[in-house]
Amino acid sequence: MAQRVPFHLFDVSVRERIELSPSMLRFVFAGPSLAQARSFGPDQRIKIFFPNAAGELSVPRGEDWYARYRDQHEAQRAPMRTYTIRALRPDATELDVDFAAHGDSGPASSWALRARPGDRVLLLAPHASQEDSGGVEWRPPADVREVLLIADETALPAVAGILESLAAQPRPPKVRAYIEVPLRADVVDLVGPGDMRIHWLPRAERRDEPPADYGARLVEAIRAAQLTPAQAGEGGEALAEVDVDREILWEQAAATASGFYAWIAGEAGAVMAIRRHLVGERGFAKSAISFMGYWRKGRVLD
Repeated sequence: MAQRVPFHLFDVSVRERIELSPSMLRFVFAGPSLAQARSFGPDQRIKIFFPNAAGELSVPRGEDWYARYRDQHEAQRAPMRTYTIRALRPDATELDVDFAAHGDSGPASSWALRARPGDRVLLLAPHASQEDSGGVEWRPPADVREVLLIADETALPAVAGILESLAAQPRPPKVRAYIEVPLRADVVDLVGPGDMRIHWLPRAERRDEPPADYGARLVEAIRAAQLTPAQAGEGGEALAEVDVDREILWEQAAATASGFYAWIAGEAGAVMAIRRHLVGERGFAKSAISFMGYWRKGRVLD
């Protein structure tokens, strides 16, 4: 029997660069090894390693690779960031990843602005020999009837995949989504179930307009939302605070959740504020909601 390896390093290069909107880029990565890649859900997380400042892409291999990676000198270490598989086509040995472009604010965004076909990166992604690799938070109950999705642009690729997966169901649930994006021009068409309502929340109408702070439009919209009684749980659960400047906010809905299910991801401070409001103020059942701080303003999360 072949040894099962949950995650594997895949050597790939850019096959195509696609501008989806002013702030979103799609990269089609290709490489023969992607025939052995696998995705276990529409929000499957992977790691991408980018060339260091010297243009080198040196990542240790083997079981203890991560310890040796962390031991590398910072100048030598290949920057690593977390992304979502937007689409995987093993037969074509292709994998799509959507990037939110934030200028030269970090190594990943800087790479995305300059990358062209032929440029190499390394992907740490699930291997086809594994039955369940982890890295997937979208786990709705089988009887889900109402879905609430809340996200900023960093989680938009996952939301797009989630909506597509729901549209493919014989009896899809009712879906309400709130999505914050940098600009009005970043509003894109999404494929989803028939009973779907998306609230787009641009931080600015145009580039020459001062933007709202990250997450502010999301928090404002959720506070003003007319959410139906069916979306509120029994409440009364203890709500421990999470210091998002020191810890990663990452809470998955309970497997026993039923009927209503919410998936919330984005800037950790905004996700924390929405968590306080939905659970602490409105009495939503915390067990029916997955809260994920995908990133934290001013902090690097590996």
